[in-house]
Amino acid sequence: MLATGMFTLQMALLVVGLAMVGASIAQYGKRTHDWAGVVKMFYKRVEMTTSEYKSYRLGVALFVLGVVVRIVNLTFWPV
Repeated sequence: MLATGMFTLQMALLVVGLAMVGASIAQYGKRTHDWAGVVKMFYKRVEMTTSEYKSYRLGVALFVLGVVVRIVNLTFWPV
């Protein structure tokens, strides 16, 4: 029962995290019309608005939290 809940939580965190990162990338691309800058976003600093930055960082944090939940899930309930 708990393993199923952990799996659901893990998938929800991963999907929401990726969706937030994708939304912030789309906001940046629409605002600047610099779609090549989207690639630079992962290895170099680009100028983002506050809302884009918050959405991007929260999405990354949720994604990492989903990975941590996955590790905990596999530690206590191995497949």
